[in-house]
Amino acid sequence: MRKVTRFLIVASLTFGLGLSSAALAQGTATSNTPALPPALQAAMATGKPEAVQQAIAILSGGKPEQAAQLAVSVVKAAERMLATNPEGAIAMAVAAVATVKPSDIQQSAQQQTSTVLTTAARIFVNPAAERIAPDATAQLALATVQAAATTGNATLSANISSQAVGTAEKVLAGAPAAAMAVAAAAMQSVNQASVLQQAPAVSLQVAVTAARIIIEPEAQQVAPQTVAAIATASVQVATTPNVYQTAPNSAMGVMASAYSAASSQPVIAATPSVTATVRTELQGAAQVQALASANPNNGSSINAILATKQPDAQQIPQQQQQQTTNNQSNQSNQSNYNYLNSENRNFLGSPT
Repeated sequence: MRKVTRFLIVASLTFGLGLSSAALAQGTATSNTPALPPALQAAMATGKPEAVQQAIAILSGGKPEQAAQLAVSVVKAAERMLATNPEGAIAMAVAAVATVKPSDIQQSAQQQTSTVLTTAARIFVNPAAERIAPDATAQLALATVQAAATTGNATLSANISSQAVGTAEKVLAGAPAAAMAVAAAAMQSVNQASVLQQAPAVSLQVAVTAARIIIEPEAQQVAPQTVAAIATASVQVATTPNVYQTAPNSAMGVMASAYSAASSQPVIAATPSVTATVRTELQGAAQVQALASANPNNGSSINAILATKQPDAQQIPQQQQQQTTNNQSNQSNQSNYNYLNSENRNFLGSPT
């Protein structure tokens, strides 16, 4: 252990990427909490999430409960340093979230896992984090949504998704690709039977926020395929009877925004079938008696949405050519997030 501690301390001095000793003391200990182990303090001083994860793995000795408790200490320290070092706080929160993502830790330390994820959420919704480091903040939000989705706690997953999609909306201008990845993950997280059943109102709120995001022209240009996926998922969530019944007007707004986004030329160019897919979902919802019971105007309102003007089919090939040009111009930006979009489609699988 002394060798590990010495190595980490030397690394912090060599790379010079961490906090000052005063800032570290402020971030890692208060009068109400014990000081972190020296090896973990040294790892945090490097500013590298990987070093923190490695230190936790060594200090925990392979015990899931101990690893989770150390992750709690790290994320609490991160929250305390948020006011003076938002970027450092985000990096430490990323390490804590990664620590509690494995299934054995989530199963053995449910309370600690919940504490880590809810604390990380308080960090990524912080205005300073969103303003100073929008890209890193979005990545923390994405990681937290993915970790929450595998806990089996539907309420926790829904609440984290709601906070994350709110952050995605706020950082859309500064980190559009990352924001769209977060919105997609949040929608996938709540579009699950257990979440829709146990947290219908929160699920609808996630859909409401996601629907606002996908009608933004920037979202449609940067990630049109993601917009198509979110449009479909948001309609599915909003038309689930127990979700719809919590706020029929809000659900109807989601449907209108989703159909508008699915009818936009950039989105059609990237996913030609999306308009028909969303239209089919809406046509089915117009016939659902449970929705009509909650809102007698359900059918007529959906029909009014479907009656909105569609893009001229002759314009679509031209738009596809323009979209190809746009995709090429944005290739550098999008390539950084291809792995995020890939993981979003599979993040409900076994955690890694």
